[in-house]
Amino acid sequence: MPEHTPGILLLDADTGLHTRLPVLLQALPHPLCIAADHTQARAMLATQRISLLIAEPADAGVADFMQDIYGTHGTHGTHGDMVSLILTSHPEHLQVSQLLQALNQARPYRLLIKPGNDEELLATIKQALDHAVQQQEQRRLLREYQGILTNAESAHAFRVLDALMHSIHKDMAADAIHHLPVGALLLVNGSISLSNASAQRFLHEMEESPAETGKPLTHLPAALQDAPQAPRRQRLQRRTAINRRLDYFVLELTAGTLIAFAPEPSLGRPPDA
Repeated sequence: MPEHTPGILLLDADTGLHTRLPVLLQALPHPLCIAADHTQARAMLATQRISLLIAEPADAGVADFMQDIYGTHGTHGTHGDMVSLILTSHPEHLQVSQLLQALNQARPYRLLIKPGNDEELLATIKQALDHAVQQQEQRRLLREYQGILTNAESAHAFRVLDALMHSIHKDMAADAIHHLPVGALLLVNGSISLSNASAQRFLHEMEESPAETGKPLTHLPAALQDAPQAPRRQRLQRRTAINRRLDYFVLELTAGTLIAFAPEPSLGRPPDA
């Protein structure tokens, strides 16, 4: 079985389904992970690529787990793009409440009533997997489109940076840095002198701490802590705490040391000396 094939995660305390589902899905190329509770499910998500979650929100622990991975209103969650199927079989009041919470958070592809029949369950799982592939392709195309737009912005940004490297006008340099479409931090005399709007936006998106002006270099975001000592004019990479790739390079300007950064693949190439 190819290691890159994303898997299916079943989260359900129903041991009968634990036995039934592997037989039902044995012809599919997707590995099946089975968790009896939310603790096991968290451990599996930390180590496995999962494209489809099949879960019955039967207790508060599962409901909290789904809130963490899918987020709440205004937040994305750790696995907000993962497709889900919600199972339900016991309509007691507490479980109905938890079911509604799961429906609101996970926005599932479909709600299934247990026990159901095998043909319907298999067909629905196949449809959900196809839906996951389509969503992934849509996200890829969107990233490509955004990359095209970003490349045009980056070309302008690097022309500005090239000029800044040779500019002796510090006030003009600071104004240009503020308007760069890439994240930019200006370091002067051991502290953060300037942090533009793009920097704050990117850091927030990547769940990094903000870069506050006037703070010493020890307050740089974790992903950029090594930047002041990094080689100049070289594109470098780091992984953030949420495992996103951050690209950056460091330039020496008359106004100070500039760290230019963006989430991959938006940074482009640093200007030549």
